[in-house]
Parts: sequence; structure tokens; C-alpha cells
Amino acid sequence: MTSYLVNKEDVVNFLDNPNMKNQDGYMFAYVTSPEVLARLVPKPLKPVAPVIAGYITHMGNPTFAKPYDEAVLYSLVSYGGRMLGAYPFTLFLSGEGAEEAMLAGREGAEEAMLAGREGAAIPKKLADKISYTEENGSTHVVVTRHEVDLINLTFTPGIPNNPDIAKQLMAGQSKLDTPTDTYSFFFDYKIDQDHDGHNHFINTRLIATKTTGVTHAFTPGNITMELGTSSDDPVSELTVLQPVGGAHYQMTSGKMHETIQLAKVEPDKIAPYLITGRYDQAILGK
Repeated sequence: MTSYLVNKEDVVNFLDNPNMKNQDGYMFAYVTSPEVLARLVPKPLKPVAPVIAGYITHMGNPTFAKPYDEAVLYSLVSYGGRMLGAYPFTLFLSGEGAEEAMLAGREGAEEAMLAGREGAAIPKKLADKISYTEENGSTHVVVTRHEVDLINLTFTPGIPNNPDIAKQLMAGQSKLDTPTDTYSFFFDYKIDQDHDGHNHFINTRLIATKTTGVTHAFTPGNITMELGTSSDDPVSELTVLQPVGGAHYQMTSGKMHETIQLAKVEPDKIAPYLITGRYDQAILGK
């Protein structure tokens, strides 16, 4: 029986060795504006190419939540000219299934959101739904939040839109049954409130998380992509100039097993980058 006072074993098991098992989804990449990335990627990170990449996937058996769906858009960046990885702008999470199962699914998504946003400083939001539709050999995936379609992706197996660039970007994920390490960069922070009620960011720092993934199946293809925008989610700001390609993939494991403390950053300088990917505009008193 659950209690407000947990035992020592449960404390040890809290978010222990988080693993995103049994993934089944679609990765994608497209060329975007270098000026947009220069404005939206905070220092000391530096974009390495005018490309946005991402995935929309079903997490079938995560160790920290019930099954859920997840979508992300990220920039390929470097830190200190020596460490390469992803800088996610935001992640959208949703439950799955029919209306009765939706409650359990959203509960699972919420657990994942809290585990990521509060445990690893990952910018996450709950979506209304993430839907998959098969038609004429293609898959159409839509991410909807606040009744706005933010991501519309159509994937067709075959030759990517730009085969050479797609091969370079997806080389690691295309290696089957081989552990592959990737890094993601996030800005961790605390929120402090002073005597007059004003909240501000403190203890801001750049961190990186290391994930070891094992891909079981990988089918490349071409994509079409449209992005939308709402008052809370300016996704189309990440302009699609030219699709690079995508892939349908399945992963048996995606284990997040190391967080690396990289650098302290000035709260006033990083604060403008911390809000939109994590919170809605209502938090600003609008």
C-alpha cells in the first residue's frame, strides 16, 4: 500500500537508471536559418550547422513512467569546440490510446515530464495529443497542443530528400544492435523568491546528459514538414527551409546514465532562454 512516507528501498529506486525502452518512432532533420539559430541558441553553446533535427516516438516501456509519446526539436551544437550534442528547444509529451486509457496515458506522460523537467532540467510540456496515421505507404504524424497543430510530419520510406546530409546526421542511429553514446545540453536552475514576492533564477549552470541507445531497426526515407505556432509555443520560429530526410526507427534501449556539470552561467543572461520551452505565457501574468 502506498504511503506518504516511503521506505528506504523506494528512495533508492527513485528515478534509478532511467531507461527509455522499446521506442518506435520517426526521426527527422531539416535545414533552417543560421540567423535564427544564432539568436535562439544561448552561449556558451554554438550551432555547428544550420540544421534542426528531432524525433516523434512512442516510448513503449520506460522505467520511470507508463508508456507515452514524445516529440522534440533540437539544434546540433558544440561546447568548447570539443563536445558535440543536441540542444533541445522543447519536448512535447502525450499519453496514448482511447479515452479511458487516456487518463492513464496522460498520467504516464506527466510522470515523464516531471522526471525530465525537474530531474534533468529538460524543457518539457504536455501536448493535447500525438497522432499517427498510415496512408498509401506513408506515415503522417501530428503533434497538437492547445488545439494547434505544432508539428506536421509526413514520412515515406525510401531515399531521403538529401541523402548525403541525412547519412551524416543519422550515422549513429543507423548502426543496428550497437550501443551508441549521444549527449544533450540543458541549462539547470533554481527559482528563488525574495521578500516582495519577485521570483528570479539562481544557480544557473550548463549541464550535459549522456545517453546510450541501441537501435534495433532503421528505415530511411523522405519527409515533408510543416510547423505551427500558438501563443504559448512558437514552434514555427524554427523555420523549415529545406527537408533533409528522416527515418522510421525502433530502439530497444535509451539509457540516461550520466549528468556532466559543465559551467556556471549568469542568471540574467540565460533567463530569457529558460521560460518559453518549459512554461506557458500565463506564468508571466499575461
